[in-house]
Amino acid sequence: MFGNIANGVPTPQIMVDLQLSQLEVDQARQFVAKKITQYLVQRRQPTIACNDMGAIRANRGRLLAVLQRMGNIDLSTDLILDIKIQDIDAHAGTIADINHSMQKAYK
Repeated sequence: MFGNIANGVPTPQIMVDLQLSQLEVDQARQFVAKKITQYLVQRRQPTIACNDMGAIRANRGRLLAVLQRMGNIDLSTDLILDIKIQDIDAHAGTIADINHSMQKAYK
């Protein structure tokens, strides 16, 4: 989805194609932008402006190159864990099982 946004696909088209609301598209865009920035900071590389649609499109090539270098584990964490925890009983064993399953899935 972030690639579509960067390449100029209109948000309404993304919403239809992925069956998402405007809020969900905005949240996903912000999440990926935050993860790209974190990835660059952790590697002591210069950050790339990606705080709004204009900046994303202006820096499209560099952002997509970074996104391509990132692994699934770099993008997962907060978003996937938040979704999983909302759908389960929050017992310690259940959360540990999900954590183990996610680690296996992203190896």
